[in-house]
Amino acid sequence: MKNSNLDVFINKKLAGKLSFENEQFVYTYSNSEDIVSLTMPIRNASWNSKKLHPVFQMNLPEGALKEAIKSHFSKIEHMDELGFLKLIGPYMLGRLKYEKLVSLKEKLSLEEILNNPSENLFDELMKKFAIHSGISGVQPKLLLSAHNKTSMKFEHYIVKSWTKEYPNLALNEYFCMKAIKNANLETPNFHLSNDFSMFIMERFDVKNDETYLGFEDMCVLTARGTDEKYNGSYEEISRVIKDIIPPQNRKNSLKILFKAVVMNHLLKNGDGHLKNYGILYDNDFEDARLTPIYDVVTTTIYLKNDIPALRLGDGKLWWKEKTYKTFAKQSCNLSNKEYTEILSECYNAISKTKIEIDDFICDKKVDLIFLQTLKNCWQDKIQ
Repeated sequence: MKNSNLDVFINKKLAGKLSFENEQFVYTYSNSEDIVSLTMPIRNASWNSKKLHPVFQMNLPEGALKEAIKSHFSKIEHMDELGFLKLIGPYMLGRLKYEKLVSLKEKLSLEEILNNPSENLFDELMKKFAIHSGISGVQPKLLLSAHNKTSMKFEHYIVKSWTKEYPNLALNEYFCMKAIKNANLETPNFHLSNDFSMFIMERFDVKNDETYLGFEDMCVLTARGTDEKYNGSYEEISRVIKDIIPPQNRKNSLKILFKAVVMNHLLKNGDGHLKNYGILYDNDFEDARLTPIYDVVTTTIYLKNDIPALRLGDGKLWWKEKTYKTFAKQSCNLSNKEYTEILSECYNAISKTKIEIDDFICDKKVDLIFLQTLKNCWQDKIQ
């Protein structure tokens, strides 16, 4: 990697400089009042790392989006990690921007996304907005701004599609997120396009038209790079919550974590990795809280023998109720009553969502076999 450096901005204010020199990445604050990460408090000394700091890795593209950007721009920019940040950094999701500040003027109405008759709309959006899509993840996705006529204001959305290896992934995520919502867990607002080809989710880190909340996923908060997102455990996430989230938000955050882990089990989501849990804050840890739940899909419908993404207790498997009870008590500080109430809410959510799927099938021309198979993958209770 050649020597280079980038300006780093927090909500449009210059915060410091990121560089690569003497075979290491170096970040230095420059008169900033805001932290770039909860793991990197302001200090005079630089923050040095042999690998790119986790917070700067967090939103680098992966998978299909990374390859699309690479193929378009590798001739004009060296596409190493700093090359990617230089290229997409001005458009990066969230409060951190890199290299320079730009104004995003192109808007797309939510109705245009939901109702567009084009069979290749996602491909068209990818070509148009790929450079503006500073968002991580392997599933094909892109970031854009959409005008929601129901609220008459510009709101930011993440639009996701799927590859042939994962048919009906938008339907899958839509109903999994319905189940999450039915379990009384907070979710971002989400939508399904009328042709069922795209899942659209409202971003949860937007504070107002000009500023963004701080957001850091559990890879960052456990000092791991993106490629280590399947390392770690749910107990480790609970420890991060106890260490970072202040007392007024801590109890509820631990409840949310436990309920989310149970719902992942019932929905057979084997992709609840470290990047799918995170913390939001305004300026620092004093108001930190757990993010809404996002990125939940039934993975066993594609990978029959899929297992959970992270460890709980002794390993990665669909655990017995005894393991969850221990996790609830020892890691999440829940009482027996709270544990029982949460399980009941989760079981009711599965039942309610299955009824919603049946109603949806009756009302729409949709892949009946897929949705029936999806329901069959779900577990009504933990044994």
